[in-house]
Amino acid sequence: MEQKRKEIIINEIKYWKKTRLLPEQYCNFLLALYTEGNRDDVEQPARQVPTWAIRATAVMIGICLPFALLVIYFTELSFVLQTLILSLFVIICFIAVRFFAQNKMLTHIALIIGALSLLLFSIRLCDVYFSGSTSALAIAVMFNCFIWLLIGWRFSLTYFIISGIVGIILFISSFFI
Repeated sequence: MEQKRKEIIINEIKYWKKTRLLPEQYCNFLLALYTEGNRDDVEQPARQVPTWAIRATAVMIGICLPFALLVIYFTELSFVLQTLILSLFVIICFIAVRFFAQNKMLTHIALIIGALSLLLFSIRLCDVYFSGSTSALAIAVMFNCFIWLLIGWRFSLTYFIISGIVGIILFISSFFI
């Protein structure tokens, strides 16, 4: 069989295996057949993240939002320190999304808490820099709604898309009320 055709077929089988269109055993058999038993052509499965790392990250992310609320509303920390802590929480959540993409539950939790922390962070920034300005607060909330739409579109998460659209609709309707 022509080498170019073999590569196309092998790539299709790898895609089927990755998206689970066929059972893994069938894909392994077909890959062994088309690579003529040469396992160098087939990449090895990705290393699994240890369970303890997933649990530790889930606990850390689960603590982020309540701690962020505590830091913002119930302490007398300086604004710079509050900003630093909230920025750190948002970064931790989005790094967790990147590193634990295989674990869907952790990805969803990290995205939700990261989005809420970012909303809290942007509202706090508007409160400090534009005290009493409703237009600055409205722009910050709209910015968050667009970020939610972007996250929903990027990760195919319906609840982020819906929350972004509902936020934009509520924002626009607030002008007419």
